[in-house]
Amino acid sequence: MDLSLCSLKMCPSRACGRLRGSARARGTLSVRAAFTLTNASGNATAHSKPAVSVGSSASSDVRISGPNAADQHAVITQKGKQTFLKALVGEGVLDDSHTWVDGTQLRPGVAYVLGAGSRLVFGNAQQAFTIDFDQAAGSNPLVEMMMKGMVAGSSPEVKKQLGI
Repeated sequence: MDLSLCSLKMCPSRACGRLRGSARARGTLSVRAAFTLTNASGNATAHSKPAVSVGSSASSDVRISGPNAADQHAVITQKGKQTFLKALVGEGVLDDSHTWVDGTQLRPGVAYVLGAGSRLVFGNAQQAFTIDFDQAAGSNPLVEMMMKGMVAGSSPEVKKQLGI
């Protein structure tokens, strides 16, 4: 029994030509990648889990290798409109298992907000990736809250100009 998405008439690609007529009217199943990691060789992998582990262990979602790669090196998470990277190692004096974003070394245990196109390095320069995702429209929730507070206290003329 073939239970592929195409056989269920829910193929997300439409390239196979099997999605037509009544299947389109009922809706389709579509899994959109949350983010894509591209390594230095140009190989890209899409990830759709809310939390993606990076490390040298067999259970890691993104496998890295080398003397400075830890079993559980880092985790990439998406919460709401934001994408975060948290280094899990690199705090000890003799620990060379560091993580960098755009050339800045991260402190272990701290979640850093990522921007689309950030360069992530795990352990050494050979374990470099570029992360790409749809940049969220708007700003982060704290900035939005501050802006709403400023608008609420503004004059009627300012509110009129803003269309509020």
